Amino acid sequence: MSQLRRRWLNNSAANLLGGLSAAAFNLALPAIVSRHLPAEQFSSWSLALQIVAYVNLLGLGLQTATARAIAQAEERRDQGSMSKIVRAAHQIARWASAAGLVVVLLLTLAYPLIFPGIPSQLLTDFRAALLLIGASTAMQLLALVPMGVFQGLHKNIYFVTTQVGVRLLSVLLIAAGANLALQLLGLAALFAMCSVLLAPLLWRQLHRQLPWLAGAAMSPVDPVIRRELLSYCATLSVWSLAMLLVNTVGIVMVGRIAFGMSGAYAIAMTAATVLAGLLGALFSPLMTAAAALHAQPQRRGELPALLLRSTLVCALGMHLLFAITAVIYQPLIRLWVGDAFVASAGPLLLILVGAHALRNLATPYALMLLASGLHRRALWTGLAEGLTNLTATIALGLLWGVPGVALGTLIGAMVGLLGSLLINARKTLELTPAPAAFVLKGFALPIVLALPFYALIVHLRALV
Repeated sequence: MSQLRRRWLNNSAANLLGGLSAAAFNLALPAIVSRHLPAEQFSSWSLALQIVAYVNLLGLGLQTATARAIAQAEERRDQGSMSKIVRAAHQIARWASAAGLVVVLLLTLAYPLIFPGIPSQLLTDFRAALLLIGASTAMQLLALVPMGVFQGLHKNIYFVTTQVGVRLLSVLLIAAGANLALQLLGLAALFAMCSVLLAPLLWRQLHRQLPWLAGAAMSPVDPVIRRELLSYCATLSVWSLAMLLVNTVGIVMVGRIAFGMSGAYAIAMTAATVLAGLLGALFSPLMTAAAALHAQPQRRGELPALLLRSTLVCALGMHLLFAITAVIYQPLIRLWVGDAFVASAGPLLLILVGAHALRNLATPYALMLLASGLHRRALWTGLAEGLTNLTATIALGLLWGVPGVALGTLIGAMVGLLGSLLINARKTLELTPAPAAFVLKGFALPIVLALPFYALIVHLRALV
């Protein structure tokens, strides 16, 4: 077995563990909280959790930037550069964390004003929950550096196991809090208490595994390396902004036009992102594997074939995911959060799973753009997807209500995918030397293979 394949398999297994733990965490929280809190408090809880996405935007893709830089330095066996990368990345992370705390304070004041449906007696607790969850998320930004270092060294298992432990502790404490009849503010405090543990635990793990990093904290920051990381992050942050628009505008819009449906929409969005994210986790090691290949000019010719194989497997997996969801989404919701959400969240879940599956068809391509530094050529399509998602979500939400909000996400996903296939593929000939063949083999062929299964599902549902 080649070293590249062995690394991919090992890191895919670690990422699958991390993805499963993230899925379990994201599924367990609504299952616990929705059965415990009254409907209005659960809607407030769902809206408060969105602050995590806003603060995480300040991470600027630092984990990815660090992982890529470390992977390339490790390929050269350049330990000195790795030490400088960690030092510069740590300084950027501290800046991001401080900025996050400022943003949290501003959001705590302004964010609740967007939702006129929040009962006045919940407003104080809602603001306090925002402050606790947001501040702990800002502190988590310090964890991006050790995660990026382990990812770049192809040792994902080290940070994944720490994440699993923190998530498990969080679920157990929130379940205990629910049994003790804690309300919105108490559960938010438990969530925040666990979140702040991640960064110190990961830094401790990093120094134990890489003792030579001990001297990095005392060395001066290399401005050249810091500038390189910030340059990479600056372009990557455009993608992050686009994804923020995709992942948060929907529930904010629902909270604005139909506050009582915020919980149902959050459940549907959580399920959609979890299901698509699980499959995406299998492909995340592709980024560091491709970065290692790209660091060797004599092996860059292997990248197009690797991309095509990865895209074909990803596309087949996403089609399978959507087909299974279409068959079992109703009993799935009933088992997960109870009968109360089947009618309200079910149709939304089907639309959102379709949207996220569509968007994630291009996951291998996006990862290899990041690995090769070619993501700068694809910035405008990512931004176009985010702006389309924002515009369509608002317009269709005002026109058709909550279902229109979900359809806006689907339209944004279609624009993003078409942009990747029709525009970006022609700009990145290093990865897609034959754009038409890439589209036909990587995307059109899986659709043809999946059509009979979709037809069978439609036929069977018509008979029910």
